[in-house]
Order: sequence, then structure tokens, then C-alpha cells
Amino acid sequence: MTVKMSSPRGSAPAVAAAGSPTIPEAPARGGAGRGAQAVFTVAADPRSTLRARKLVMQAARGWRVLDEAALGDLELCTAEIVANAVEHTRDVSMVRVSGTKFGVRVEVTDTDPQLPQPSAPDLDRESGRGLLLVDALAAGWGAHPSGTGKTVWFEITPTTAQPAGRDAVRQTECCAMEQAVAA
Repeated sequence: MTVKMSSPRGSAPAVAAAGSPTIPEAPARGGAGRGAQAVFTVAADPRSTLRARKLVMQAARGWRVLDEAALGDLELCTAEIVANAVEHTRDVSMVRVSGTKFGVRVEVTDTDPQLPQPSAPDLDRESGRGLLLVDALAAGWGAHPSGTGKTVWFEITPTTAQPAGRDAVRQTECCAMEQAVAA
């Protein structure tokens, strides 16, 4: 795995070796992580989700733009979106994590042109709730066609700047269960 990183203000990107990617801290002036980014690929292997999650978290922690609760939301949303790309495309995906003016943005580009469509989860299945979680925890998320596939993105802001994420998750799960029972 090769990780490309850049810092704000047009600095040249650094490249880390496959065994030990390191994501540099962004300068504190002008917003801690604003403009900084890391780009890496994720293999078509379910174990890659853990590695992607660690790299995203390493970047976000280094940029110091999110509080601990928001970092937890970032970790969960990253795992969900990367796992979806790995599971549904069975091909290499690209992950871009960027420091923004308001927090952290993660984009996952894969080779499947089918845009994600959240739906009420089947109460008897263990999966199928990922996009509902992302919708509840992220400040925003979306997807758009990209080349022969798509890019799914989400943004996380400090928890003081967004509604209580965990309460939103509980409310979303309750609504989904009520819809399933009513159907």
C-alpha cells in the first residue's frame, strides 16, 4: 500500500512506504487540518477496512480538528463506507481524507457505478444499517458518479457543531423499526 500525503499551502506530497504509513501533522496556523490530505488505496480484502480506519484516524488525530466524540463518529463512518466498497465491488478502492474548514472529509472511490441507496434495514439481518449510521453521525454525506465507478463521501465536524450523533442514531433505528413493523 502506498500512501500519498500533502500539507496545506501547496507543499509537495510525501509518500510513505507500504509497511509504515505516516501522515504528517498540518501546521496549526489557518486552521489545524485545513487543506491537509492523505490519499491511499484499499485492497479488495475485508481486512483492509481496519487498515483504512487506522490511517484515517491517524490523519484526523494529527490534524487536531475533531474532539474525541467526533473521532469516534469518524471511525465508525469510515469503517462503514470502506466496508461497503470492499464488499460490493471486490476491487481496489481509493480513499482520500481531507482536513476542511469545519472538520474532516472522507471520500471513497470504487469501481461500482451503482450509487448507494439507504433503505430500512431487515430486522433479522446483522447488516444493512451502515448508511443509516453514516446519515445519523455525519454532518453531511453523498455520492456521485466518478469515472467508471462512484465516490461516496461524508464529513464529520466537532460534536459541538452537530446534533447529538448517538441520539440521532437511536432515533433513526427506532424510525426504521417502526416502518418495518408497520409494513
